[in-house]
Amino acid sequence: MKPIRAVRPLAMARDSLAALLLVLPAASGGASCVGAEFTTGAGGATGGGDGAQAGSGGDRSGAGQGTGAATSGGGVAWGGANGAEAGAADGGVVSVVDADLRGVRIIALGDTGEGNLAQNQVADRMSEKCIQVGGCHAVIMNGDNFYDHGVADTGDAQWGPKFEQPYDRPGLNGLPFYAVLGNHDHGPSSSGVRQAQIDYSRLPVGAGPGKRMTDKWHMPSSYYDVRIRSVHLFGIDTVDFTSDEQAVDMRARVAASNARWKIVFGHHPRYTSGAHFSDNEQIGMSGMFDMQRAIYCGADMYMSGHDHDLELIDKGRDALCPNTYFAISGAGSKLRPSGAPIDARQLFYTDRVEGFAYLQFEGDTLLFQFIDKEGAVLYVKSISK
Repeated sequence: MKPIRAVRPLAMARDSLAALLLVLPAASGGASCVGAEFTTGAGGATGGGDGAQAGSGGDRSGAGQGTGAATSGGGVAWGGANGAEAGAADGGVVSVVDADLRGVRIIALGDTGEGNLAQNQVADRMSEKCIQVGGCHAVIMNGDNFYDHGVADTGDAQWGPKFEQPYDRPGLNGLPFYAVLGNHDHGPSSSGVRQAQIDYSRLPVGAGPGKRMTDKWHMPSSYYDVRIRSVHLFGIDTVDFTSDEQAVDMRARVAASNARWKIVFGHHPRYTSGAHFSDNEQIGMSGMFDMQRAIYCGADMYMSGHDHDLELIDKGRDALCPNTYFAISGAGSKLRPSGAPIDARQLFYTDRVEGFAYLQFEGDTLLFQFIDKEGAVLYVKSISK
């Protein structure tokens, strides 16, 4: 298939499994997508189907807190602002070249799908942050995109108040939102339709039936990866943790990537000091931990949601993957206090305020921040390779 030149650049600016998941508690200035290469799981981007400062009072932070600053699918290659075409025409790749914006700046949050005041407040602060830093490149969404039971189809009434409207902000408009699925979006504990969130990505922008308000939403498959310059993002479906195909495929993608920074993001955490500590152990023994490790082990960070808090756990927590940090950003719209044990390698934790994570990649340095819904910077860490 011949590459398709973009008409415009991207805008600036199994039964035990079912039983286990059913017992999970219910959740009581412009920018540019730069150098993005986009690949999907089986089914592809164009075909149907799946593939795949310090905390305020009361924060439970562990010692050692740091401070401081291959693939399938139909392929489309996009020309960047200079009109250059890039990418393999048949490899499921999308490339956008923009030499004017240096570094990579990403917002990460999860468990957003309430459409409530807190979600909108977090969105306001996200927008302000992106404007402050001169533009972000992308937002990653860690699942549970629509409470309590996902969406039924691409025309579901929830799309507006729980996604399009909260993120209709000047610093966010034009950004791609790369989303993965959570247990409230599909699976044994949800009546949501997985394919509906995938298909929404393909709707044309416009008003009326069969259209979507913006082109923000990106979920080409239930698992996929996208590269933004020096940063390679790998989105996984942790609800489908018995999928050997997903684990093998995504592990190969992580291993094959020559990106300076590799970030895996999914819904369920591997390590957590949050309220899901106990049930994560249950489903982990059924295979979820093995699936996660198979994929994140070659990455710099595993980012997740599920627990409605903000947490960073130091690298070395998983002895088999000593270079991987573990982050939870699941406070995108609501909180859930925890009585779980504090992780031995916890760097920061709070379940007192909604917020998001901000990741700024510059060369061999990652500036990691947690920011709350009032705009306060709760935690800062500089990570160097």
